[in-house]
Amino acid sequence: MAGGPVFTNSYNITNRSDPFTLWVDDTSVVVPLPGSQLSFYWSQGTNYDSDDDDYDPTDQTTFTNALATDLQQTADSSGSANLVIYVHGLGNTYSDAIAGAANLGLALQAAGYGGLVIGFSWPSYSEFVALFPSYYATSRPPQNTSGTIRDNINGSVGSFQTMLKLLQSIQVNNKPIKISIISHSEGNLMVMWGMANNPPITPTLNHSILLAADISAAMLQGGQPGSMITENFNDVSVYFSGTDPDLCYSDYEFFAFHDQTYPTRLGLIGPFAYPAAVSVPTNVTGLDCSQVTVNLGSQTNVHSSYMSLPSVLSDMTSVLTGAVPVGRALYPGSSNPWYYLKPNQAVAAGIREVWSGKTKVRPKLRSRFVGTYVVRRSLI
Repeated sequence: MAGGPVFTNSYNITNRSDPFTLWVDDTSVVVPLPGSQLSFYWSQGTNYDSDDDDYDPTDQTTFTNALATDLQQTADSSGSANLVIYVHGLGNTYSDAIAGAANLGLALQAAGYGGLVIGFSWPSYSEFVALFPSYYATSRPPQNTSGTIRDNINGSVGSFQTMLKLLQSIQVNNKPIKISIISHSEGNLMVMWGMANNPPITPTLNHSILLAADISAAMLQGGQPGSMITENFNDVSVYFSGTDPDLCYSDYEFFAFHDQTYPTRLGLIGPFAYPAAVSVPTNVTGLDCSQVTVNLGSQTNVHSSYMSLPSVLSDMTSVLTGAVPVGRALYPGSSNPWYYLKPNQAVAAGIREVWSGKTKVRPKLRSRFVGTYVVRRSLI
């Protein structure tokens, strides 16, 4: 696979009040910055650096100027620069979030994507407490602006909106940049909640890619909070798998905090399974990954595999570049844009991860550092 451009710096934006705290599961420390504030971090002279020790804080102007310079390399045939914002799920410290964005950027770069990937990190806790309902939420919908995972998301809405407005103000070749968002797991609630009460964004954002989304499968229907995603992006691609035990756990253990009329997760059954009172917009595509997420060494690998499976990375790259996808097939008889990724695209053993330009195979996903790359377990 041909690689994309090599960038001068690595970039992350956060609204965590203390990103590098040692008390990663302390609900009084892991809280959003007040109001709509943001902090900016970069690793200078590195292309998708996954080592959090290399990241330094910087001011907004320095950050956006450097970002605009790197974005010059991403201009497409129309002269427009291309940026992807990666929004992580629950069970991520800031160090995890940095590694996740960097690894995704490297993987898409190796798959031929020519845009730049940066991270947005909201205040989540580590994976060690993410499974506890007491850390997950206190009400449905969330009312508080700090405390549980969903409260912290609620308190991050202003910062999320501020980030989008800031990035939309950047111009390359005297044109606004094209902004896409890739969100994983609970990060899809962050994106949905960040847009739910907004007027339409101008200009319209480019692509929304929802991976293993831990939101209701009915949320993209008209009149639901997720309809602001469909209105604010040119297109929406939903990657889901019925073999994802993490979302089954969420469906059952966190049932009280979900839409109990339509409780099943979008990342399990996709956008077209529930009867639609108001139909799903035509710019939504469902991509069933079940047949390529069943041979990964362990069922607990499924939830995180979207960012490392070659078949999914290839399909995402096609979406981001506007190319014709070659690894998907339309479900016979479907009246919706509902595809499955072909099983001959599956990885035979382990999960392939792009790391420093090389491909490694790893059979397990555990939350610890191994050498100089991060091996993660599934709940992210």
